[in-house]
Amino acid sequence: TAPGFLRDRLTSLHPNYNIEIINVGLSAISSYVILDFMQDLISYEPDLFIVYSGHNEFYGAYGVGSAVNIPGGELVTRITLYLLRYKTFLLMRDVFTWMNALFSTPVSKSDVTLMEQMVGQQTIPYHSRAYNEAREAYNHNIAAMITLAQKHHVPIMFCALVSNLSHQPPFIARFSEATSTELRDLWQKSIITGDSLYSRQQFDRAKNFYDMACTIDSLNADGWFKLGSTYSALNKFDSAKIAFVHSKDFDELRFRASEEFENDLYTICSKFKVPLARVDSVFSRLSPNGITGNLLILEHLHPNIDGYFLMGKIFSKTIMDNDLLALQNHAQLSLEKSDEEYWNISGATEFDRINGSIKVDLLKHSWPFSTSTKKYSYQPKNSIERIVGEYVKGKTGWSEARYTLSEYFAEKKDFENARRECFAVHKVIPSSYQPLLRIADYYRAEQKNAEAIAAYIRCFETEENPYARIKLSIIYIEQGTYAQSVEQLIKVFNTSYANDKKLTPEAESSARYLLAVAYGKQNIFSAVREQLQYALILHPENSDAKALLNQINSIVPKR
Repeated sequence: TAPGFLRDRLTSLHPNYNIEIINVGLSAISSYVILDFMQDLISYEPDLFIVYSGHNEFYGAYGVGSAVNIPGGELVTRITLYLLRYKTFLLMRDVFTWMNALFSTPVSKSDVTLMEQMVGQQTIPYHSRAYNEAREAYNHNIAAMITLAQKHHVPIMFCALVSNLSHQPPFIARFSEATSTELRDLWQKSIITGDSLYSRQQFDRAKNFYDMACTIDSLNADGWFKLGSTYSALNKFDSAKIAFVHSKDFDELRFRASEEFENDLYTICSKFKVPLARVDSVFSRLSPNGITGNLLILEHLHPNIDGYFLMGKIFSKTIMDNDLLALQNHAQLSLEKSDEEYWNISGATEFDRINGSIKVDLLKHSWPFSTSTKKYSYQPKNSIERIVGEYVKGKTGWSEARYTLSEYFAEKKDFENARRECFAVHKVIPSSYQPLLRIADYYRAEQKNAEAIAAYIRCFETEENPYARIKLSIIYIEQGTYAQSVEQLIKVFNTSYANDKKLTPEAESSARYLLAVAYGKQNIFSAVREQLQYALILHPENSDAKALLNQINSIVPKR
């Protein structure tokens, strides 16, 4: 995610500080909820707020078109959110909800996406009462966030909004109420003619008919999207972008913020002198023909992993340029890494790309991307997609799926990708030895002993465990550094481990055998016998220990 990528950059630039980024963003919440969150979060004395808000103003919780809506407008919504902090009001609300459920028919929504569940009012025309109400509330909430932060002397920055312009047709396009039946018929004929010409690649002529349709009804989003696609085909990209923006703005299913919302955000930030991370302009600059589309966006508005990486980079630059963290030692620019280095330390892998790809594929086979009632099931094309798909379905846990994928790569002798999957787990649970142990094992399997030794040491330094020390001792025996092997094994036996790390009798018997071998290589035969006898008490069927003890007894008489 963008917060994770940002943390990597700030940690690199400020090595003397512990950079902690807490992501309190949730799906489908409006600026009402964000402001409410901030009123609680301010008590934690944060060093900086970063806010990305605007796309959920209609269907996010408490939005005007949301199924989770408080009837009565902006004032009633604010009063209700205020009262939600009091237990008496919560009790009254729960009683009302219970009574309502008692006399209503429950609707099963087990197969319905969150997008569909949150939509209460599907069509919200441009500049309609609901549209204007949402815009006014957004402006008030953004200004209130800034006022709250400045009152408590907490820096705040906002992020400009991005969405898919060139590859996302409007979800719901409708005629303006002012367009007569005759004009609607003429619009349809213009579109049909334009489509026919477009299919024959007669783009110049098609443009004229689409342009006519947009003149007939300037609020129908379909005409504008077709016009934008035609301008793109003609390499007139400035005109194409204008048309695509109109198509987004006039889409009556409002999952993407209109240009007016974005301009309001710019105006408010400028008025209060609050930094704004211009993600929009950077996304445009790095997109084909300067129009944001599928290269950086997954579906209609969520960035893909490359987009989130870019967002983290833009956030970092905005923070540094405006000195928002006000750290005593400014960033050491000599510590700035390349994008490739930041990508490598991020823990992002093919798992993340495919995870996103599968989820978007499932999303696009549901409403509003598809109106089909047939249940869709994702079909993996290869073993990697099958492993990730099991996680998406909820059949395996996140770390379990990562480990399964790492084992798949290891079987293919692709140890670098195997390690990357384990490193991704380490990024999330940095205090656990388990992902680090696997990383070391893969170095060992690749016969990179120097790297394996360093990895095993890092493993037990991160969290004490017997397994890394035992495996390290094996490398030392193979290298002929027997004293170091003995040192590691003695630490294993002298350390008190928690139940989840205690060796089984069979495992300890094998470790005692290794210690006997290390002593034997140093001709300390009394210690060899002692360890072998101990090993056989723990596990009488240890054939290696039996054989070595017989060999020692035949060569070196007991004293």
